[in-house]
Amino acid sequence: MLKPPPLLIKTIPSWNGRTIESILRQELRLSRKQVIALKKCNGVTLNGRPVLVKEKLSGGEDLVIQIPINTTQNFLPEQIPLSIIYEDPDLIIIDKPAGLLVHPVRYHLSGTLANALAYHWQVTGKVASFHPVHRLDKLTSGLLLVAKSSWAHQQLSLQIKEGQFHRLYLAITKGIPPAASGEISFPIKRGQNGIKRIIEAGGQPAITRYRVIRQNKDSSLLAIRLITGRTHQIRVHLSHLGAALWGDPLYGASDEHLLRPALHAASLRFKHPRTHKLLTFKSPLPEDLCTLGESLNLI
Repeated sequence: MLKPPPLLIKTIPSWNGRTIESILRQELRLSRKQVIALKKCNGVTLNGRPVLVKEKLSGGEDLVIQIPINTTQNFLPEQIPLSIIYEDPDLIIIDKPAGLLVHPVRYHLSGTLANALAYHWQVTGKVASFHPVHRLDKLTSGLLLVAKSSWAHQQLSLQIKEGQFHRLYLAITKGIPPAASGEISFPIKRGQNGIKRIIEAGGQPAITRYRVIRQNKDSSLLAIRLITGRTHQIRVHLSHLGAALWGDPLYGASDEHLLRPALHAASLRFKHPRTHKLLTFKSPLPEDLCTLGESLNLI
C-alpha cells in the first residue's frame, strides 16, 4: 500500500532550545489533536531516531514527521466514474458532475463521491482518508478539493479561514443584480422548515462577491467568489438580490429544461500544504449550462 511520504523539516538555529512540540504547534500549525496522534504512533524522529515531542532542539537537525492516516472510515467502495483533475499523496481534485452527492448521509449511504474515492484508492493501492476541504451541493457541478489526511485537511482549512483559498463559480441567473459588481454580506441561518436557509439578523456571517460577465433584459452570467462557505450561500444571496439561480426550485423557480440550479465551481487556487506551491485549477461550463447560456445569448 502506498502511504504519503513523511514531512521532512530541517531545523534552523533560531529554534535552539525550543521543544519539538512547540515547533509542531507554532511553526507547522498542527492541532493539539494531531500532536497527540503523532505521540500515539511514534510518528516523530530526529536525525533518524524516535523522540518524544518534549525533546529540545539544537538547530540543524533533520526532523521527520510521519502523518498518521485514519483508515477506519467505513465508506463502501463503489465503482463510480470519476473525473480526476489532479492527485498527489496529500490531495485529490475531482470535477464533480451535477447529481453526485459528496458524502453519505442518513438516507443515502451509497452512490456518493466518498464511495467512489474509496474504490479508487482501493484499486490503486493508496492509503488515504476522505476529507472534503469545502462544500458543493449535490446539484452543483465543478471542482472539489479533497484532502487525503486530517493534516492536509487542517492545513488547507487554515487557508480558507485566512482568506488564502480562492473559489470562483460561474452562475446563470433569472434576473439581474442591481449593480455590475458588488459584495453581498447578509447573515444566513437555517429556516424553521426543511433545508431552506434564510437571511436574518443573528445568522452566520456570510460574504459573497460577484461580477456580471454578460447580461440581457432578464438574465445574467455571473462570476462569483466565495469568501465564506455557508450552506446554500450563493443561492440564498442571489435570490435576495432578485437574481436567483436559473432552475433553482428552492430559492427561485424550477425550469423544465434544466433540472438543477445553474451553478458551476469553475476555479480553485490555493497553496499546496506540503510544498507551499501555488496551484490553480479550472473547469469549463458543463454541457447543460452551456446549452442554457447559449439559449439566453449569455455565452
